[in-house]
Amino acid sequence: MSYRPMVQVSGKWAGNGVRFATEEEAMASARDLMSRWTLVENYGAEYSEDTANCAWDESRGNVHLEVVNAY
Repeated sequence: MSYRPMVQVSGKWAGNGVRFATEEEAMASARDLMSRWTLVENYGAEYSEDTANCAWDESRGNVHLEVVNAY
């Protein structure tokens, strides 16, 4: 379970491969993306069945988590 940041551009919602453990982190990431892109109309967060692969850091932004192979 995770949350993915989403942005709306030209009426269509889009996301990328980053996933966060909390909705708050995903919202912060989406808000950051909106502040850097010029055509974003709206932003939000969406539930995902994927495993979280990022954490949000206020000073660094998206911090990718190291994936540890269980084998």
